[in-house]
Amino acid sequence: MSTRQLSKASPEDVQAFLERLSTHLLPLDGWGSFRVGAKSAAVTFILYRHHEAWHVPFVLRRADLPSHPGQVGLPGGMVRQKESAWEAAVREAEEEVGIQGSELVPLGAGPPLYAAVTNFSVVPFVAWLPSPSPAFRPDPRELDSVFEVRLDRLLDAEAWLEEVEPFRGPHLPVEDTVIWGLTARLLADVLPRVSAAAPVP
Repeated sequence: MSTRQLSKASPEDVQAFLERLSTHLLPLDGWGSFRVGAKSAAVTFILYRHHEAWHVPFVLRRADLPSHPGQVGLPGGMVRQKESAWEAAVREAEEEVGIQGSELVPLGAGPPLYAAVTNFSVVPFVAWLPSPSPAFRPDPRELDSVFEVRLDRLLDAEAWLEEVEPFRGPHLPVEDTVIWGLTARLLADVLPRVSAAAPVP
């Protein structure tokens, strides 16, 4: 993806890019189903523009949590009974990072992935946040911080490292932490879909 073209995009260019991106994603209500017997969860890959560039927010979980301590992830969490996966993703975005769920514009989803170690089946949604300067407010009960990563860094294949101890598989160093594990696997599906929607004229 040409991030230079993205940075110069007009509002019409941005809208056209988002519309193209939606065609490379699975429908909001047609992404498939969770793995039978697994715990169901949903996360959101949130795109927004800030200082003429695309960014994506990630969360850093507290190190003293019993589940996924100290790990980096996308905003999200478990799906409750009687709520859809998208409803769960919106609720978790509100609770974890303090944004208004009504502001999120859903674009589509990727296929669910299964994490055998934790027995989680996770579906990633992709959404646009029109606010140019979102004020993220991390939930102190679960998170140490919310930090943003520029989309061009996520799309830079050379920035991703392979099989470097102590991490297995592709991982991306960002700030003082690393994107790896299931989050990296989810991005491995979502990011090519983003790339396929570019370039922005």
